[in-house]
Amino acid sequence: GTVFNNHNHNLNLYGEEVEVDYRGDEVSVENFLRLLTGRHPPQTPRNKRLMTDSESNVFIFITGHSGAEFIKFQDFEEITSHDLADAFQQMYSQGR
Repeated sequence: GTVFNNHNHNLNLYGEEVEVDYRGDEVSVENFLRLLTGRHPPQTPRNKRLMTDSESNVFIFITGHSGAEFIKFQDFEEITSHDLADAFQQMYSQGR
């Protein structure tokens, strides 16, 4: 796929020259929640962790199949709005 940084198509943000930390099967509800809450297995590399603190601003943009209270991952997994709200609350409580 291609995602460009502006209407001039100068930089493909999803190209091989751009580092993407999660691709394909790695894009899952479990990995997304672990990323947000910081609950990774000890062997998780630094590039697969969200290194934030209480001063960080995190922008999350998800596109694809979804409904009023859920978002689909890979067309077979779903995360509910309640699970996502809980993860955001954990981030806030942890100063992430």
